[in-house]
Amino acid sequence: MQRVSGLGMPATRPSGRRWGDWFRYRAGRWLLLAVTTVFAVIVIAPFAWTVSTSLRAPIDSFSVPPQWIVLRPDWTNYQSVFERIPFLRMILNSFIVAGGTVLILLAIAVFASTIFAKYRFKGNNLLFTIVLATIMITFEAIVVPLYILVRQLGISNTYWGLIIPESLTAFGVFMMRQFFYSLPDDFMESARIDGANEYVIFARIGLPMAKTALLALVVFHAQWVWNLLLWPMITISEPSLRVLPQGIALFKGGYNTPYPEQLAVSVIACLPLVLLYIFLSKYFVQGITMTGLKG
Repeated sequence: MQRVSGLGMPATRPSGRRWGDWFRYRAGRWLLLAVTTVFAVIVIAPFAWTVSTSLRAPIDSFSVPPQWIVLRPDWTNYQSVFERIPFLRMILNSFIVAGGTVLILLAIAVFASTIFAKYRFKGNNLLFTIVLATIMITFEAIVVPLYILVRQLGISNTYWGLIIPESLTAFGVFMMRQFFYSLPDDFMESARIDGANEYVIFARIGLPMAKTALLALVVFHAQWVWNLLLWPMITISEPSLRVLPQGIALFKGGYNTPYPEQLAVSVIACLPLVLLYIFLSKYFVQGITMTGLKG
């Protein structure tokens, strides 16, 4: 009897008519591995170059031929980052803005998506269509009226001026609505028969089951807020309230740009997002799968 692999294909080289099937299977696997490797190199190469250049002296930044491996790393670039700008303060500001924005978004998205997905009322589809249509409006198209509104509310140059506008996005409502819509109604109906009210159903059934989708939304929105530059540049003029993207922009001079120092700032700014994805990657993939979203 011929030994068979876990994928249903022969583990050893067959003979006779099945040789063609074996060859196509092996060729397909090698082709998939080659394509995956090429895409991995394309994605990783810019990050590797950023880290490598951040550890060089300014005179070696544009050396020819380029050197990927730094034999003598120059850590003064990272030291000068903390000396030239209040970098720690900017990191704290970014954490405050990203954390506050994500919390408000989660609260709005969970409640709104549950109502749109699990409750039938007149105008449900119309209201959801209106909310969904706001995704097509670019931020640049509303930035001027949004700034006027923030000024009139008296929250410009404050944390709230950054947090509130960045937390009001329809993407979170859409993503969570897709998840709750896929959940069977039997769970909620069984709880109602047992005498549970809507708040208990939401807290003990809806939220625990939405854990993976919520964590996926955290990764999505946190990285978007963390990298946002246009709105902070418009609404924040107080140096003590600047966030990390503004700090990176400060290293670009009019006549000379210290590229190693600027890339050192970029490396430090990327670390929180990399750690966030490493710890939440399992939930991120599960949440994307369960909500039906595709990249």
